[in-house]
Amino acid sequence: MLSLLLGAVFGFGWIPLFLYRAEEQREALPYYGPVERPWVRGAPLVLALHVTVACGLVSWTVPLPPLRSLFGLLLFAGALGFWFRARAQIGAFDRRPLPDELPPALRRDGPFGLVRNPLYFAYLLAAAAPALVAARPILLLTWGASCVALAVRATQEERRLHAQLGPAYADYCRSVKRLIPFLW
Repeated sequence: MLSLLLGAVFGFGWIPLFLYRAEEQREALPYYGPVERPWVRGAPLVLALHVTVACGLVSWTVPLPPLRSLFGLLLFAGALGFWFRARAQIGAFDRRPLPDELPPALRRDGPFGLVRNPLYFAYLLAAAAPALVAARPILLLTWGASCVALAVRATQEERRLHAQLGPAYADYCRSVKRLIPFLW
């Protein structure tokens, strides 16, 4: 029963992240070029596949390892908190800017002072939590695919930001890592 509950927490915990995402995919898609569109569509699908498989495997893991379960829950809660803080810095939760809209300000504080793509970083942490608890080799593969998809999306979005913000964004890129704090 505990494994089903934990699987549900990991699964349903993603709902606010998709409800309050920074952009509405259907409205934003026409603003992306032909190279970006498959990644805009595919990255959430890859992530959803990983989370579905991970939550299913957590639900079937009996008994759950207590320390890994606790650490997974703490990692998931931390990722959600980090995501909400970064999303609040982008703007009101009911506002979803289009890709060609200039950001109101170039943030260099809070989550944006840690990584240039804090929402994607939070997605990776949240996706790692159930994988950590279930500890199945297949989850390394699906989580790795999620990492690749989000890294590509981060790179694509940064090209747009470089064009929009110019030297100020280039300076920011020199001081803050893209997706993994202190590494990349």
